[in-house]
Amino acid sequence: METRTQELNPSFNRRSRTELTGNRTRHLITFNPNSAKPGEEIYVNIPKLKPDSVLVPDSMALIFDFKNANEKSWFRNNLGKLLQKRLEIRLAGEKVYNNSGESLLEIYKDLWMDEKQRADMIQDGITTEAVRKKISKDDEANADADATALFGIFGTKQRLKITKILGDHGLYAPYHSANDLQYVITLPQASEIMNAQSGENVEGYSLENLELEYESIENVNLARKSENLYGAERELSFEHATLMKKTEWDKSLTIVNETVNLPRRSMKAIVMLFTEKTPTDSEEYVFPNIDRVKVTIEGVPNVVYSQGITKTRMYEEARRLFGTDPNGQQSLIKFYKDKKFALVIDLRTANDAKTYGNGVKIQNTQSGILIEITKKATTANVLCYTNNPE
Repeated sequence: METRTQELNPSFNRRSRTELTGNRTRHLITFNPNSAKPGEEIYVNIPKLKPDSVLVPDSMALIFDFKNANEKSWFRNNLGKLLQKRLEIRLAGEKVYNNSGESLLEIYKDLWMDEKQRADMIQDGITTEAVRKKISKDDEANADADATALFGIFGTKQRLKITKILGDHGLYAPYHSANDLQYVITLPQASEIMNAQSGENVEGYSLENLELEYESIENVNLARKSENLYGAERELSFEHATLMKKTEWDKSLTIVNETVNLPRRSMKAIVMLFTEKTPTDSEEYVFPNIDRVKVTIEGVPNVVYSQGITKTRMYEEARRLFGTDPNGQQSLIKFYKDKKFALVIDLRTANDAKTYGNGVKIQNTQSGILIEITKKATTANVLCYTNNPE
């Protein structure tokens, strides 16, 4: 009777039977060269695999030991994203993605993740300051219980995940593909991602014992099907983000005009992130006392709200773009008060995170987009980073 009741439930779903079988293999390959320092570029070529194998999405990552140049400093939160200061992706040698501010927007996105999910991301460098200090310094005086326990398991091992494009397109069969994917990651300077204790300097870091980790499945039918989809039912469509400009806002400013005049086939949104002039926390995005924002696109005013976007609606706009996880940890009070703010001008027709191409087309780059911001004075100058996800 209980089983029959469950089947009559309108939300009941019977599990699907599959004939998919194959060897699941996790690969760990020593990278060459197997170390990297600040300012250097890391070149990651997607492995060709075997003819009957597919690459599992979201499994590609660089594994390494984080080595600090001294014992007086430690890395800031979300190291895996911080290390990707610039990300360039090449398809058959041609640049298809190039963002000089990759880490900035990606770190902000992660602030909207579920808190339980973030708690399991120690290998990605998302954890408490005590744990990050333990990884960076291996300090015997650091008696924090969680830090000691986690260091005993992971040590200095950290991970830089490679998911852009690959993570959006399901199983990938690269063996017969004529268009090889290559990722070029530019590492930041130590001062951009590390803090030092009072009176001390950040001296540097290195990534040691670099290894490329990924997972594959051996199944010839699955490989052929995945291969045939590309160029037919499935194309490489993905969100392209660009850091368009970095400006400093004087603390006394009450009116700010910013312009965006790049041609775009589909501009998804404009995201403006604000940090202190000398930031010490990778996850602090300040609220610069904005009252109202008016937008003009190619000479047409007030396209988002008829009277402009008021400060009471800014969280709603940001949640429309970033708040796709119903269990996400971001909240109204954190957004405004706890330095988790972003000014988002969502230009999509509908807020469907899985849909591409429903943004605004920009043709007239002479007028472009004008953003008029009315604000109150602040206690200090702030840096404004204008990003364009499309």
